[in-house]
Amino acid sequence: MNYFSKNIKFLREERKLGQSELAKLLKVSRDNVASYERGSIPKLDVLVRIVNLFHIDLKDLVEKDFELGLPAGYTVAADPDAPYQHTNQNEDLTLESLQKLVKIQEKYIKTLEEKIEANSKAKR
Repeated sequence: MNYFSKNIKFLREERKLGQSELAKLLKVSRDNVASYERGSIPKLDVLVRIVNLFHIDLKDLVEKDFELGLPAGYTVAADPDAPYQHTNQNEDLTLESLQKLVKIQEKYIKTLEEKIEANSKAKR
């Protein structure tokens, strides 16, 4: 299961940030943050900023439900631009997590396309 959108909202609220505040830290719009919380997957550069800001492994961000407990070693970065480096990070796991995100994004896009097509047929 993908917990990305749920975890982004959890981390934002846990840090007591509004969507606009998080958007500024991530250098995106508030609407982008809202869409991430609804299921949209951000571009790679934004994913990197999220990982750096919250000091969370991408694999954990996607695959673990943070409401059940945060991963060990979780901290919030004092400097959101400082790169997060987890010493035991397995590059294959990161690639695997990114591939899962791409598949989820593809499903999301397909669902949106189907909704648009259904709406356009209904209007005819």
